[in-house]
Amino acid sequence: MPLLFSYDSEGRLTNVTFPTGVVTNLHGDMDKAITVDIESSSREEDVSITSNLSSIDSFYTMVQDQLRNSYQIGYDGSLRIIYASGLDSHYQTEPHVLAGTANPTVAKRNMTLPGENGQNLVEWRFRKEQAQGKVNVFGRKLRVNGRNLLSVDFDRTTKTEKIYDDHRKFLLRIAYDMSGHPTLWLPSSKLMAVNVTYSSTGQIASIQRGATSEKVDYDGQGRIVSRVFADGKTWSYTYLEKSMVLLLHSQRQYIFEYDMWDRLSAITMPSVARHTMQTIRSVGYYRNIYNPPESNASVITDYNEEGLLLQTAFLGTSRRVLFKYRGQTRLSEILYDSTRVSFTYDETAGVLKTVNLQSDGFICTIRYRQIGPLIDRQIFRFSEDGMVNARFDYSYDNSFRVTSMQGVINETPLPIDLYQFDDISGKVEQFGKFGVIYYDINQIISTAVMTYTKHFDAHGRIKEIQYEIFRSLMYWITIQYDNMGRVTKREIKIGPFANTTKYAYEYDVDGQLQTVYLNEKIMWRYNYDLNGNLHLLNPSNSARLTPLRYDLRDRITRLGDVQYRLDEDGFLRQRGTEIFEYSSKGLLTRVYSKGSGWTVIYRYDGLGRRVSSKTSLGQHLQFFYADLTYPTRITHVYNHSSSEITSLYYDLQGHLFAMEISSGDEFYIASDNTGTPLAVFSSNGLMLKQIQYTAYGEIYFDSNIDFQLVIGFHGGLYDPLTKLIHFGERDYDILAGRWTTPDIEIWKRIGKDPAPFNLYMFRNNNPASKIHDVKDYITDVNSWLVTFGFHLHNAIPGFPVPKFDLTEPSYELVKSQQWDDIPPIFGVQQQVARQAKAFLSLGKMAEVQVSRRKGGGAQSWLWFATVKSLIGKGVMLAVSQGRVQTNVLNIANEDCIKVAAVLNNAFYLENLHFTIEGKDTHYFIKTTTPESDLGTLRLTSGRKALENGINVTVSQSTTVVNGRTRRFADVEMQFGALALHVRYGMTLDEEKARILEQARQRALARAWAREQQRVRDGEEGARLWTEGEKRQLLSAGKVQGYDGYYVLSVEQYPELADSANNIQFLRQSEIGKR
Repeated sequence: MPLLFSYDSEGRLTNVTFPTGVVTNLHGDMDKAITVDIESSSREEDVSITSNLSSIDSFYTMVQDQLRNSYQIGYDGSLRIIYASGLDSHYQTEPHVLAGTANPTVAKRNMTLPGENGQNLVEWRFRKEQAQGKVNVFGRKLRVNGRNLLSVDFDRTTKTEKIYDDHRKFLLRIAYDMSGHPTLWLPSSKLMAVNVTYSSTGQIASIQRGATSEKVDYDGQGRIVSRVFADGKTWSYTYLEKSMVLLLHSQRQYIFEYDMWDRLSAITMPSVARHTMQTIRSVGYYRNIYNPPESNASVITDYNEEGLLLQTAFLGTSRRVLFKYRGQTRLSEILYDSTRVSFTYDETAGVLKTVNLQSDGFICTIRYRQIGPLIDRQIFRFSEDGMVNARFDYSYDNSFRVTSMQGVINETPLPIDLYQFDDISGKVEQFGKFGVIYYDINQIISTAVMTYTKHFDAHGRIKEIQYEIFRSLMYWITIQYDNMGRVTKREIKIGPFANTTKYAYEYDVDGQLQTVYLNEKIMWRYNYDLNGNLHLLNPSNSARLTPLRYDLRDRITRLGDVQYRLDEDGFLRQRGTEIFEYSSKGLLTRVYSKGSGWTVIYRYDGLGRRVSSKTSLGQHLQFFYADLTYPTRITHVYNHSSSEITSLYYDLQGHLFAMEISSGDEFYIASDNTGTPLAVFSSNGLMLKQIQYTAYGEIYFDSNIDFQLVIGFHGGLYDPLTKLIHFGERDYDILAGRWTTPDIEIWKRIGKDPAPFNLYMFRNNNPASKIHDVKDYITDVNSWLVTFGFHLHNAIPGFPVPKFDLTEPSYELVKSQQWDDIPPIFGVQQQVARQAKAFLSLGKMAEVQVSRRKGGGAQSWLWFATVKSLIGKGVMLAVSQGRVQTNVLNIANEDCIKVAAVLNNAFYLENLHFTIEGKDTHYFIKTTTPESDLGTLRLTSGRKALENGINVTVSQSTTVVNGRTRRFADVEMQFGALALHVRYGMTLDEEKARILEQARQRALARAWAREQQRVRDGEEGARLWTEGEKRQLLSAGKVQGYDGYYVLSVEQYPELADSANNIQFLRQSEIGKR
């Protein structure tokens, strides 16, 4: 259904009705200034926009609650924004150097913080060169705070663009063809050039960089039919009416099915297991539904009309996370299980003030203090006994860069870390006690004691690392790559007198790691099944091949003799005698061993980062995150056993290379090309620890187990007890070489860019390499500049920070980082977004896309094929102030008209919709008698299917209340995954109470059933039941004297009423104490 717009008699827009029934009303006041109030049925707070227009500019003020943003737009295209936080951002234009005043161009951006806190001016200076009255060179120069950073000259005659540094030293040349497509990127340094050719229709036909290449062929409709890679391997694509077959070189075949709009509806794996997916339009939101092969354990994600995530749910075990917003897009709460995360903002400045997580008595609060949008202090506080608090203070310069950081952990002040940057390139020149030197594309980090050198090859990949302590070479590694960018050889020396250890790597036809040689002898073999699951491997340094087994859903079931069990949602539950407990958020909260008796408990902050791990064996660590640029990076560790604080230092690729303990000891860490630590040296050059790993990260040798290193394989957070590595919000099992939970984020990408995939696969089964995609270099000039050592994000506020790959930040962490988190609901904000993006652009090419779809489409949150809706074609449904109104257009069929008639004038019970047996179930009540609606449906009781496939069920009952007979009727309309219930004969409060009681019964039944199952499986329950109570659970399904009570209040959060994870079992006598 399209959007519906309504206008008043003077042609002004008065309301907009969205396809999901959300209504936005606009009320105007046209006295002195034009004021428009915007109220949306999906938001609690209204927005008011006032505009004043004059002959030279337009002035808009946007007020929401106490937040006030002002926008001033000049008719010359200039723009000034004063944010509620006090940040003042001014974009100034000047006549275009070629097109003149008719086409003004943004030339300056001046940003000012509130008070005396700094100002940053970024400007482009434009020039032209003429010969014989013709402009042949168009140049622009990027300046920050009066200093030249880069110059970009475009020669119109030769169709080439040249980029220089501040001293007019040539960096990069880009040549274009007659159509304006870039065909050659030629750098001045030792980096290799990139060549691109195009098909007759302007699509990329080949990319080449040295020995690395890819050729692409298209059919007459512009669809890809084959890709040939540098190693001669081919992927071929065949198109049927509604599907596409991808055939790999190994003859493994994936079938992608699409709807008529080219949205993904199913994928058949090489094993013939079939994943299906659909997107439905519900009431107030859209729902993406993914169904694993032959299972009802759907995964759902709900998004509202503005594309904000409202819920993720795994229906296999009823895991569910709810996201709530205040105002327009600001996160206000996250709810899951019995955990509540709340976000508070400064009422007038609008900046984030606190993030507070409460979970079963554990409280973690992060408190921020800000200057404008910049954090100058963050405080971490914990309620749990024995946990220590921390505070980090920051100072900034005029480019809004952090110039110093002081940490205080457990009341112990740490040394101040100072940061220095090159004013021109933004390169880091000093951090803490470490200086950084750049020569060509190589980097040296050093102090008086140590020198740590990284050499890069002509593709910008690490080719050699050296670590010297007191001028004595302690660590040396060289890396060689094949024409696909995969590591083929590594030579390593650890310690001053060691021999060289040689590793060689071979890959199968699909590029998966197959054999690892150690000193020229085969040491490890790997073999994969059709879906890319590890099928055979050598564990640790054993010569014996161990088989692995999987089910249809690629869930691991065995590794040799060790039995694995994943739950219905696909989360790791059991490995041998170890039991793993995951929250609805997908975070590992507890692991215990039935065999050895140990337990480890993990705690997280409100942004999804692990803050503590505590074992029953007496080890307790706390983790802190003080780096504002890379907020998922652990910077400090507090060890409760020794009361020591360890500060961790990372190099420019994000790899750990040094650490310092609060007692003053320094340690130097040798990491390889993937960020995996191989050895630790003391500050006087003694080797304290050496670690050896298999290619998939299993440790088979550790020379000093007692020396603790929290960072492990690929730079993740390693727990030696569980053998798991934590990255971002996920965990990797080093024994099985795979993730412990499925990657549902894959569904956002895979429809647009079809490729081999597996929900549990680690790095495409290529764990020894970090693949550099040459496509990055042809879509973004900044990829080159980063390799030359330019860090423009350190020179220009708001310039995107380069990403490091494995540790994906959580959704809420990304939201907490946004300066101006206002959706572009009216034109001026869209203009701000456009100008900001265009002003900082150095030239980007459209992404190289392989799919049938042209671009991502406007609504990127609709992931899958959209199915026909219960509220059919030609029916408009609007829900405003709890009341439903339907309108029918003449294209609607008879059955759709019946549904519309039943829903019209009903009251909608918002926040009382539940997913019941996979159906998205919503409740309505009507105060009229049911006869007219039942007559429309031609059904007084029982069930029938309408011609358009909608199932209608009618039930009627009577009951005597206070001597009066009351009649009730219930009409259920269900189609696909959506069910609507309309109730007659009840008041709103009565119906609410009835639905909540039904929900409570579902929650209790599920909670008891789960408890019974845990006892049956010999696992620990939610309580420590006695043997007698366990027998009762097994025989009766519950325990006498106990009842289930909600942890988070259902009055406040009715959505959690049927959540078994929000239930705790208590005796009558315990209720007052909780």
